[in-house]
Amino acid sequence: GYRVTLTPLQEVLGQKAKLTLWLLMGAAAFVLVIACANVTNLTLMRGVRREHELAVRAALGAGTARLRRLLLAENLVLALLGAALGLAIAFGGVQMLTALAARYSPRASEIRVDGAVLGFTLALAGVVAVLLSFVPALAKEDSLGASLTSGAKRATGGVRRQRLQQLLVVLQVAVSVILLTGAGLLTRTMQRLAMVDTGMNATNVLTMEVPSDFGGKDPGAQIARYEQMQHQVSALPGVSQVGLGSTMPMRTAGFMLDIKAEGRAVAPGEPQPHSEYRTANPDYFRAAGIPLLHGRDFQPTDRHGNANVVILNKTLADLLFPSQDPIGRRVAWTGEVLKFIGISGDWRTVVGVVGTTKDGGLDAEPMPVTFIPFAQSDFPSAGLVIRASGDPSAIGPAATRIVREIDPVQPIEHVMTVSQIADESVAPRRLNARLVTSFGFLALIVAAIGIAAVLAFSVSARINEIGIRMSLGADAGRIQRMVLWEGGVLVGAGLVLGVAGALVLARLVQGLLFGIEARDPVTLAAVSLVMLLVGLGACWIPAARASRIDPGTALRAQ
Repeated sequence: GYRVTLTPLQEVLGQKAKLTLWLLMGAAAFVLVIACANVTNLTLMRGVRREHELAVRAALGAGTARLRRLLLAENLVLALLGAALGLAIAFGGVQMLTALAARYSPRASEIRVDGAVLGFTLALAGVVAVLLSFVPALAKEDSLGASLTSGAKRATGGVRRQRLQQLLVVLQVAVSVILLTGAGLLTRTMQRLAMVDTGMNATNVLTMEVPSDFGGKDPGAQIARYEQMQHQVSALPGVSQVGLGSTMPMRTAGFMLDIKAEGRAVAPGEPQPHSEYRTANPDYFRAAGIPLLHGRDFQPTDRHGNANVVILNKTLADLLFPSQDPIGRRVAWTGEVLKFIGISGDWRTVVGVVGTTKDGGLDAEPMPVTFIPFAQSDFPSAGLVIRASGDPSAIGPAATRIVREIDPVQPIEHVMTVSQIADESVAPRRLNARLVTSFGFLALIVAAIGIAAVLAFSVSARINEIGIRMSLGADAGRIQRMVLWEGGVLVGAGLVLGVAGALVLARLVQGLLFGIEARDPVTLAAVSLVMLLVGLGACWIPAARASRIDPGTALRAQ
């Protein structure tokens, strides 16, 4: 029934970060799409203003290829300047990104702006410049006369160009909604994680792992050394309780063994129950703040030579003894693996049941756990769980010094409070939420600028029309509502398209969520409201400008 799986080390090191990296690459690509759409709109507006200039150049003998080279040179300068600014920001922010990524990836130190990044940036700038150079339409040789004499069409750029500009605005709004929805879902996930009950009183608890190497040392001597550490740390000022255990609260060792309950046969086809093997001394649960639900705690007399006892967490007790009182029942490790690890399969009596804690992270599934007395362990290796009356971090240096005095070569690992352990478990999710939220707000700002720019261009191109409307009796409020309606239609279309896109792409981020569905109606409603308010706010600026146009001045200027 056993099998061997070979996995490349590089894949293992980056496995946790894979989904996050794809998410962030997608978010960055969306922001790039919005930025390019905005620049394309600006290029179209600028192209309308320069149509007469380009027609004159063409009439004086400049061919289409030469004009395209001129546009390419101009756009290439802009694209390279933008790329240079982006790289400068990247160089300045790479250390911050490395510090954030180091919490969940051992390869975070490899993040740097190298030749591949520089090459990609330059290639991207070149592609964008080429595409922008072909956005403006150039007058053909047989229509130069019409281009030089056209007025109204040149002012607005023609219906097809206006439709393209409006389509780009709708695209910006839609992509912004998708990004903001992702940011909202991840933010809501963090809110749900903050509400998760850890199953213990984690206030003012410091943990310190002091692992043993099992190098042929006498188990009794090792147990005595750990108990000496516990006794001396307990005497420190500000320490109220110290416990010993093989696994610290909110962590998991991954040492799973099959377990059986006396009198309970496993049905054919049913998997054998399993639980994590841990040790704890009589003070462990009180120091960690893990509640004792039934039975008794371990006693100082639970040592080698006395009756074998065990404490189960509630998850395992419900699994082995559903709707029954587990106290006084017996359990035992089972499976062929016991032959190779030196752990006994003798029966042990259940003397207590403790609460289930969120081991392995706030988003982890409940784990079945079996605790045996630390003094009955054949391979004693433990850590210190220290409950303080004040700030637990202040006790760390003194506790470390005591361990060093007892055993100068003893390794000490992960001196952290339980709150820090819980925070560490959700650090990748917090990083995702912060970065995607940053991308979302950046997209929102760029989209708002794009909306305002397109409407402002439309207003400036329609000054004569607006002047005529106002001279015929249209008041400032009506003109303002007209421009707001035009912008509101674009925002509404982009909003509908964005919500539809968010619903389609929702399943891609389901693996990053906790406690909410990917199609969360609250998030979609909040994002829609924010986008609507920002979009209408962007529309209001050119609408207010249009309402202040003086009809006489507008008609004379035209």
